[in-house]
Amino acid sequence: MRRYSFFLLLILALLLTACGDHSQPSEPVGSNRETSEPVVRGETLAGRLLFVRDGVIWQWKGNEARPVFGSGEAVHPAWSPNGDRIAYVVRHNSFSDVLLIDAEGGPLAQLTEFGTTEPPNSLRRVYASRWAWYPAWHPNGMQIVVAAQAAPPVGDPPADYNLSLALLAASPGPISSLYADSNAHVGRSAFSPDGAVLVFTRAGLGPQGAQQLYRLDLATREARVVPGAPVPSYDPAFSPDGFWLAFAARDDGGTDLFGLPSGGVGVPQRLTSLGTARSPAFAPDVTQLAFLAIAPGETGFDLWVADLSLSELGTLVASEPRRLTTGMQLDVDSGVAWAP
Repeated sequence: MRRYSFFLLLILALLLTACGDHSQPSEPVGSNRETSEPVVRGETLAGRLLFVRDGVIWQWKGNEARPVFGSGEAVHPAWSPNGDRIAYVVRHNSFSDVLLIDAEGGPLAQLTEFGTTEPPNSLRRVYASRWAWYPAWHPNGMQIVVAAQAAPPVGDPPADYNLSLALLAASPGPISSLYADSNAHVGRSAFSPDGAVLVFTRAGLGPQGAQQLYRLDLATREARVVPGAPVPSYDPAFSPDGFWLAFAARDDGGTDLFGLPSGGVGVPQRLTSLGTARSPAFAPDVTQLAFLAIAPGETGFDLWVADLSLSELGTLVASEPRRLTTGMQLDVDSGVAWAP
């Protein structure tokens, strides 16, 4: 626990500005979107992809994408292992919560209650609220890991708990601590398909703190650096067959996607060369990789896809990527989720 880091102060400032006066605890936001909403058409893809634009969850299915849920406060969607449910985060003034909807956008449950009825923008509200982000499903479909604060701030001035890994049931119930570090925040995480390992982003505190990928052994609760992953690296994603770990990393002044064998042994293989690529997601059959990137000369993120294959040496190879959307200004922090 420590005073607000730059990281959390930035989040707090952005959310207080963007989320307005929401003085009540969380409720599912928005509703299933109808055909009056805009539709984007393009390449036919197998399965269903989720991404976020302006706090609304979109789904790409077949050869078109349309908004399916949200009214400006929904972020970080994550498919359940069999694709029948979506966990997501709803942002409010000074707090966020994790909720569930079905595959069509129907509200199912609220999994956390981190909010308060204290007046917006008040110090009392700060002392009564906390944050949760980045839901990641366990392969058993019954548990979800999030990056969350263990408790509201304490002390004067408020001292804020670091973001740590917390485990919650995929139904309302208790929350348990999975991993915490007094010297770092955690970020996005991803389970290996067998559920034995959780790879997550660890960001050290202070101006020199770099984002780095760590592996958490779920049996021993031992965390260590992912071998071969450069510093900084983030946005981990396992392939559904368990063979590969994709991630974003800074390189040569830009950010691109790389792949490693899931055990973390080997030299990272470059998968993109755009200099702006983030948030990889494997197709269910591991033949393609979706991600978000900024096209040269533009300023906002769009959805891209590349075909995957193996080289003669058995390394992962990506084709020249194809752009699926144009000018959508997608939320890169919410990433991409791909389900059958």
